[in-house]
Amino acid sequence: MEPFRPIEFDFNQQCVYDDLIDMNIFDKGFLATVNYNDGRSKWDQGGYFNEYSDVIHYDEDHNIIKGSYNTFVTYNFTHIPGIDETEDNSFINTSDGRKPVWHVYDEAWEWKKDTPEYLKNIVSEFNLEYVSCVRLVGQSPPSKGIVHVDAGYKDNFKYYKNGGVSITLNVSDGGGHLQYRVGEEIFEVDESMYKCWHFDDSVPHCTTEIYSPRIQIRIFGKRFID
Repeated sequence: MEPFRPIEFDFNQQCVYDDLIDMNIFDKGFLATVNYNDGRSKWDQGGYFNEYSDVIHYDEDHNIIKGSYNTFVTYNFTHIPGIDETEDNSFINTSDGRKPVWHVYDEAWEWKKDTPEYLKNIVSEFNLEYVSCVRLVGQSPPSKGIVHVDAGYKDNFKYYKNGGVSITLNVSDGGGHLQYRVGEEIFEVDESMYKCWHFDDSVPHCTTEIYSPRIQIRIFGKRFID
């Protein structure tokens, strides 16, 4: 399966955008960046992508190093009441290493109270067996999406094989492009061409510079298996 695969699905992008801006979503978001080694993301030590040394990142000691550019922020629209790790976290340190929170808690989550109704209605149209983590991946200009990996290849393979889904709603692309690497080849996607897609986030990926808010909603859960 290709890491990026368009999904035929329609929704009102402007309506979702307005709802999220009205709820000040960027003020609710949490910084999502990575450690740098020798001036590069730890996920791009081979130098395949452009050097983003001017983007906010962590140094080798996990201190925040501010740059000229912002990068990703995240926010969870769903959670499991009583499990704090699902409130704001994207990743959890486990005995098997760092894992996405939607892999660790691969079960039904509940919507947070302030989630816009239209967003909930959109997600329900996918008719999943259950919805787990629904999260914002956003950028506010000036911003470049830092090179990173969300999950291990084997973990994602198992997740998808067991019915897991990874759906992206493209609310606004911000004028940037998604870039990802397979082997030694870099692929670039003009996100303005698509409203919805599947993306395997186990491959190294980033975005080019964005010039207006980039808002994407990632939906995880489980499809019905015949």
